[in-house]
Amino acid sequence: MIKLIFDDTFEGFLTAIYDAFYSKEEVAYIGLEDDLDVDMLTKKIHVKTDPIKYTKVKDAIVCKIDPLALNKIYHLFLSNYINKGLICYKYLKLGFKYGSNIHKHLYLNEVKEVDLINRKVLGEVHIFTGFVRFSIINDKFLYSSIEPDHNILELLSPHFADRFNNEYWIIHDIKRNIASIYNKVSWEIAEMNDEIYSYLKNHNDEFEDLWRSYFKSATIKERLNPKLQRKSIPKRYWNNLTEMQ
Repeated sequence: MIKLIFDDTFEGFLTAIYDAFYSKEEVAYIGLEDDLDVDMLTKKIHVKTDPIKYTKVKDAIVCKIDPLALNKIYHLFLSNYINKGLICYKYLKLGFKYGSNIHKHLYLNEVKEVDLINRKVLGEVHIFTGFVRFSIINDKFLYSSIEPDHNILELLSPHFADRFNNEYWIIHDIKRNIASIYNKVSWEIAEMNDEIYSYLKNHNDEFEDLWRSYFKSATIKERLNPKLQRKSIPKRYWNNLTEMQ
C-alpha cells in the first residue's frame, strides 16, 4: 500500500489523484504530511505537482462528468476533512462510471459525503457574508479577522469585493495565517506576517466602541435567547464578533 503526499494546492491535489488512478498498488491515503499517521505497512510517496497531470484530471472531470462535479471537488479540497484525498479518489471512480448522473446517486456513501461537504463549505461561506466585522485602521483600510473551519477566503472574497468595492480591505484567516487583500480593483490571497497581525489585532477604533454601545443598548434582557444565537452563529465564531468582545 502507498500513501500519497501532495503540496497544499489544488494543482497538487489533482496531481495526486492522477497518480492514484495510475498506481499499481493500493492507495491508503492521499493528503498532507501534517495529517499523516506513520506506520510500517505502507510506503510514503511525495507527489511532485505536475501541471500536465493536473490539467488532464481537471479536463476529464469536466468532460466525462460535468463542471458541477469539478466545483464540488474544489470545495472538497478547501474543506478541513483530513481524508478528503481518498474521498475525492473514490468519488471520481464512480463519477467516471456514471457521468453527470453521479449527482443523482445520493444513496452511495461517496456521493453523499461529497455532497454533504460541499454544502458545509458553502454554508460556512454564507454565514461569514453576514458575520465579518471590519475595523478601520488609521482611516486607510478595513480589517477583519476570522477563524473559519474551512479554507473559504477565496470563496468569500468576491462578495466583499462587490459590497465594498470602493474600499481597501483585508480579511485575515487566523487559523491558516493567510489574508485576502483588496486594493479597490482586485483581491489576492497572501500570507500574513505575525508582526503585522499583532499590530492589527491590538488596534481599536471609535466605531468598534460605538457598535458595542449600540448592541448593548438595543439588547432587551428579557428577550435574550442564547440558544437561538448559537444556532444562527455557532459559538466557535464569537471570538471575532465585535459585539461579543
